[in-house]
Amino acid sequence: VTSLHKCTLVPGGAEAIVYVTVLGSLGALLPSQTREDKDFFTHLEMHMRQEYQPLTGRDHMSYRSYFAPVKDVADGELCELFTSLPYETQQTIASDLDRSPGEVIKKLEDTRNRLL
Repeated sequence: VTSLHKCTLVPGGAEAIVYVTVLGSLGALLPSQTREDKDFFTHLEMHMRQEYQPLTGRDHMSYRSYFAPVKDVADGELCELFTSLPYETQQTIASDLDRSPGEVIKKLEDTRNRLL
């Protein structure tokens, strides 16, 4: 990480911590609005880790916790892959989250729109 700023990206948007890496990647840390949101994204990430096995075969959590243990941070990029799953898999995951696939996608869009 070469740069770290607390800012809003659009007028009226949520405040987030935006960072830039040496290789030019951009990222943002957006706080959850409620405990329910945190639990939702944590469980969605858990299901997505099971559906998307890394190409390298390396465990997703060990990769994310390489330098320091990850606590109360959901991988939004991994959660966004929910829309690329087959519909049957989306239904299975959504039912485990007590929602419909449309509600899960809507939640992902709402969170993305809070930042952008």
